[in-house]
Amino acid sequence: MSQGTEQVEDSSTLTDSVLDQIEDWYHVPVLAVLLGFMLWVRLQSYDSFVRNGEVFFSGNDAWYHLRQVQYTVSHWPATMPFDPWTYYPYGTSVGQFGTLYDQIVATVALIVGLGDPSQKTVALTLLVAPAVFGTLVAVPTYFIGKRLSGRLGGLFGVLVLALIPGVFLNRGLVGFSDHNIVEPFFQAFAVLAMMVAVSVAERERPVFELLADRDFAAVRRPLGYGTLAGIATALYLWVWPPGVLLIGIFGVFFLLKLTADYVRGVSPDHLAFVASISMGVTGLLLLVPFGTATFSATKFSLLQPLMAFAIAIGSGFMAWLAREWDDRDLATTGYPVAVFGILVVGALVVYVALPGLFNLIQNNLVRFVGFNAGAAQRTIGEAKPFLNGGQSLTSAVVPQYGLMFFTAIVGALVMVWRALSADEHEGEKFLVLVWSAFIVAAAFTQVRFNYYLAVPVAVLNAYLLGWVLGFVGIGDSASETIRNVEAYQVLAVVFVVLLVVPALVVPVQVSGTKTYTAQTVGNNTGPGSVTQWEGSLQWMQKNTPQEGNLGGAGNSMNYYGTYSQDDGDFDYPDGSYGVMSWWDYGHWITVNGERIPNANPFQEGATTAANYLLAQNESQANAVIDSLGDKNEETRYVMVDWKMVETKGRQGNVKFFAPTVFNKNVSQSTFMDYILVGDQGNYVVQHKQAYYETQMVRLYKYGGSSVEPKPIVLDWDVGTGTRNGQQITYKQNPQGPNETVVRTFDTMKEAREFVEKDGSSQIGGIGPYPSERIPALQHYRVVKESKSQSTSVYSHYQVLSQRLQLLQQGGASGQDFLRTSPAWVKTFERVPGATVQGTGPADTTITASVKMNSPDGGTFTYTQQAKTDGDGTFTMTLPYSTTGYEKWGTEKGYTNVSVRAVGPYEFSTPKTFGDDGITFKNATAQVTEGQVIGENTNPVTVSVDQQQTVPVGGANNSTGNSSSGPANAGNSTSGNATAGNGTVGANDSTNSSSLPSPAAPSTRAGLVGTFAAAMVVARRD
Repeated sequence: MSQGTEQVEDSSTLTDSVLDQIEDWYHVPVLAVLLGFMLWVRLQSYDSFVRNGEVFFSGNDAWYHLRQVQYTVSHWPATMPFDPWTYYPYGTSVGQFGTLYDQIVATVALIVGLGDPSQKTVALTLLVAPAVFGTLVAVPTYFIGKRLSGRLGGLFGVLVLALIPGVFLNRGLVGFSDHNIVEPFFQAFAVLAMMVAVSVAERERPVFELLADRDFAAVRRPLGYGTLAGIATALYLWVWPPGVLLIGIFGVFFLLKLTADYVRGVSPDHLAFVASISMGVTGLLLLVPFGTATFSATKFSLLQPLMAFAIAIGSGFMAWLAREWDDRDLATTGYPVAVFGILVVGALVVYVALPGLFNLIQNNLVRFVGFNAGAAQRTIGEAKPFLNGGQSLTSAVVPQYGLMFFTAIVGALVMVWRALSADEHEGEKFLVLVWSAFIVAAAFTQVRFNYYLAVPVAVLNAYLLGWVLGFVGIGDSASETIRNVEAYQVLAVVFVVLLVVPALVVPVQVSGTKTYTAQTVGNNTGPGSVTQWEGSLQWMQKNTPQEGNLGGAGNSMNYYGTYSQDDGDFDYPDGSYGVMSWWDYGHWITVNGERIPNANPFQEGATTAANYLLAQNESQANAVIDSLGDKNEETRYVMVDWKMVETKGRQGNVKFFAPTVFNKNVSQSTFMDYILVGDQGNYVVQHKQAYYETQMVRLYKYGGSSVEPKPIVLDWDVGTGTRNGQQITYKQNPQGPNETVVRTFDTMKEAREFVEKDGSSQIGGIGPYPSERIPALQHYRVVKESKSQSTSVYSHYQVLSQRLQLLQQGGASGQDFLRTSPAWVKTFERVPGATVQGTGPADTTITASVKMNSPDGGTFTYTQQAKTDGDGTFTMTLPYSTTGYEKWGTEKGYTNVSVRAVGPYEFSTPKTFGDDGITFKNATAQVTEGQVIGENTNPVTVSVDQQQTVPVGGANNSTGNSSSGPANAGNSTSGNATAGNGTVGANDSTNSSSLPSPAAPSTRAGLVGTFAAAMVVARRD
């Protein structure tokens, strides 16, 4: 043999060796690179969540997980059994929180903190947890894809998962530390384990007799893998109790597969063996965290283990029935009829004997996979239907998955076709089909479940790639493929890979919506609105009495204490109190403010909050919270932000309508309507009087002050059109030259005469201008205004600018457009109020006014009116004090008030105009803090008898409620602001471009003029 021949052979051998090594190990570095990319994408915005040494989270639920993790760190490995620090005055059993997820994070924090982690270490551990779990979802995805189509298919599935920019990515970003992304991680492992167990059962064909004979060697593998599948399923439910749906999915799979196997002449014994073992183990393990002896889908209850046991027993019964069917030599076709007949009878028995259980299962099936959502469910941004508001399938799917959703459907169809045409009846593939079908239904029912759907989309694409490679003749051997590859094979692979590019690699436009890549999404997230609330919540923690010490009661409540549920209605100590706000903000109040909210994001207390916030008078509002709990369990504070009173804006910035869903006596139309402005779909919201009289609007917009109507009129014409084939009427701006939607008049009499004659107009209804007089609140005062301003949100600034511009076009100056500061959030205290006993001219209206100053929000004037009787006496109850603040602080069990009076109250009679000028009577009086909070029961006495005459050209003595804080506008990057646990009244996506920019001269002049006029009227320096 020549030396050249030997060298050629050696070279060929070396090449084969290298190719063999590549073939054996290529997937490891590729998988490592993909995992590294996924982790990097998810951690890009880390610095946005750590500010000045403080750790923030996005959304709502992540904050409550922080509380749960911190509790577990302190009581490891126990989780919180009951929490009285939310849902005042009842407390709550945590259910979906304090689960395996929190235990895992707490354990990691303990390890990182060497057994004694600081609160910041715990928070940082929780902060990065979603990024880590979101990355690790790729591991079971790879193995499922590998089982379906080999290693290359598995890697392709991970590639698809890594590039998906939708809900799956959002829930796995740093800071979104809810349990959401942990769910698909454990669910995918459970499905993978069940696939392996089913495959082993089909290959080794175990039967129950081997187990009865204790021939464990013969059933070792089916028994072992069945047990692992049961453990994996239980672990998933330990993370998320409502995941009982997965047990149902397995149940449907076993029902269909066992029936189909028998019809095809295959004994159902083998699969029933694995079904009984796995579900039996799951049921037993679900007894470990058992919490309540009732049926509940959201808590560890009887439902989860009983469903698992039912499937375990049912599978065994189907195997027994098949044997009986054979022994009796009955027709095979009758077996499915008998099985489904027995199932129907069983459902009827449950319906009659356990109607509560039947309704629970039915309602949750509709809620999870029913392609529909109730009104209350729609107020939760993540629980809205995937196709919302007439959205097309393409416009919804492509931004989430690119083209991969559609190719996944193709993969599923190929899998079905192969089962029918090529007699491929592998149980694991059928399991993937059943699982995928249910997850698609869940994702289209609630948009949040798209974080589950990402995995089926990825693995079905993995299967499709494997089938394409096989179809064009590319085998498993890398060396053979490289040597014998053909051009058409390369083109086929390139075509499949190129399907990934649109939307996932290169952004595209879909129905006017631009898609974003995973990298872009990961680099543009932040904590959202909680940073604007943080100052007020920190103030509340330091400047309001500790829970248990209100009024100096001297009791306390351990913030991380262990409490028992008892009857579900916690017995709060004297001196405890609640904080009322919309349910979105409950966890922030619990965790950041360390106070107890009446309502929380579990939607506990949502109806109470809605009834209170929408109450049409103070007595009605007080009756709502007075009906809660015992006499000693009072609601002391109310927190309202600008979103709660806003009716127009981007999704997530409009929360006014959400409470209307929970209040059965009202609807959106009770409070507002729309008037189309122009011909580009722009509109202005017409606020009805009921809007201005809601408790939350009176608090936020007016600080509880009385408000007088102004001669400003909203005018409209009635137009007609068709919608969905039906004729409709709508309001539009008046047609004609120089017609405007806003009109102004010199007097209220003229305005009322115009409205009465016109028939399609209303006094007020825009900005802060009501149609009728609104009386003052007597028991509520603002005690804190946030430094952050609502006008820092550009889209909200545009809404305010549009309203102001319309007012100015109609001739209104808009000088009192901002009655009070546009602070992001305002905190109010309910107080007994100081009683005023006064005298003045008989049968005369007396106006009490006081100018209040907020160090963070400017000044405003509170006014209240009372009428003297025939002998000239009158009484008032005033909520604001003017002196004595330093005597009553947190050490005495009261509030360190931030908003304080500039001077004493002024009491005055109506002004009369004469030749000498403006004449009225007035007096002043101080109201102490002790009198307002009820510690000093002595009344304030005042005699309104000092005659005042102001020359016509004299100083401005107006004491009207028309002062304002600063209205600084600017751009905002609001980040991830709780996708809107809020609803919008109408789609205003088309009107943003029509609004003036902050740089527009008319806008600048209008806002500056408004503020300047407000300062003059309020006699500000």
